[in-house]
Amino acid sequence: MDFADMLLNRFDGEAEMKKNNSALICFSMLETGKILTRLATRIIRSKSEKSSITLLYFIDKSEEIRLSEEMDEYKHKIISDLISTEERERITLRLFIQSSDDYYADIIRISEEQKSNLILLGINNNEFNSSLIKKYGQLKSDPKYSDSFILEQFEEKEAENLKSINALFSRNTVATGLFIDSGITQFRKLFIPILQKSDIHIFTYLYRIAQQENVKIMIWDAIGIIESDAKMQKLYQFIAKKTEGRIYLWDNDKKIGCDFIKEQDLVIIGTEGWSKLICTPLPWTDCLPSTLIIKETTNSIQL
Repeated sequence: MDFADMLLNRFDGEAEMKKNNSALICFSMLETGKILTRLATRIIRSKSEKSSITLLYFIDKSEEIRLSEEMDEYKHKIISDLISTEERERITLRLFIQSSDDYYADIIRISEEQKSNLILLGINNNEFNSSLIKKYGQLKSDPKYSDSFILEQFEEKEAENLKSINALFSRNTVATGLFIDSGITQFRKLFIPILQKSDIHIFTYLYRIAQQENVKIMIWDAIGIIESDAKMQKLYQFIAKKTEGRIYLWDNDKKIGCDFIKEQDLVIIGTEGWSKLICTPLPWTDCLPSTLIIKETTNSIQL
């Protein structure tokens, strides 16, 4: 079955919105964790099943020791701040707070224990910005550079983070996303670039988020797939109707500029589209707001 047909079948009859979801949210900065949790509640919310979110908050060893006697109270305070009482009736929330000598191994272990079908890793723009990830992706896209040479172009801590992220994304068992937090606290204006046919898996997340009121989602169909592919056009029209016109198509006769990009709260893009975007000389890629880069289980990644 064509992937567009498969998505349409999942969306029709509300099957997509009724399934149980289990997300693992990983972060080392609490504010980033809070923002990513708000986004995750929009992505995984189910109309019939109680979905779950597991939070994995990495802290320094010294902080772990300091909090040891009051850890339960600290966890309760964080959970109370994250989602409302009403949301907790629909979403089961678990929180692990720990130090780690191997972030990748801990994420994999807990995702398997919690049977997660989505892993989201949140990093703050101040500690690991999109320019650094773009630089890495551009180097990675050139076959003449070895992995060891590429990592030598970064500071030791940056190189370790890049290695961990790539190890996580190289797994092909569950959908995985990298969230680059630029400080936006609301998700009302979303920009969805489609630069590769394989990135149409993003429509799953688009459909879920567009169920929320006060949301406006702009799709940039850079490759013209919605206009040229009848099945994709049908899928787009179905979502537009089901979400009361909350999604729009960018007019490709107009140029995208930094002014427009700065107005957006969030960019959601597939990994293959991201790999293409960062190697394309578009000035507005330096103006990106918070960004979620998602790899589905069927795709390979190149950050």
